[in-house]
Amino acid sequence: MLAQPTILVVGNATTPASLDDLTAFAFDVADRLQFPARVAVGMDYVVTEYEAVVLADDWLDAVPSVVLGVEAQSADVPCLTADEVYAYPINDACGWCGETGNAVPALVGDTWTPSVHVACVPTLRRASTRPLAVAA
Repeated sequence: MLAQPTILVVGNATTPASLDDLTAFAFDVADRLQFPARVAVGMDYVVTEYEAVVLADDWLDAVPSVVLGVEAQSADVPCLTADEVYAYPINDACGWCGETGNAVPALVGDTWTPSVHVACVPTLRRASTRPLAVAA
């Protein structure tokens, strides 16, 4: 398993537009489930290293995402659909300081963090070794 429980978000990432859509969906996954959400690009992932796999609506539209989705299901890794993710409310509690209000996920490399306040980002950035981008 990874150092921190992380969810793998699987969907069509074969074009720049579909990758943008998948990345935006992974933001929603991190925001609603309050787990880091990694965007799967290609097939070079070991699905059993993740707490769960979230299958975007278009996961059956591309070979890499079909392979990862089927691997996860075959390995009995918990799999959630987009509809199941959207059943959870948006969470505005900061995963760094714990206070509520105006917290959103931040993108660190290819992974969205759980929601954080903009004021907590400098501290989070110092704690991270990867580039950090905050959603507007």
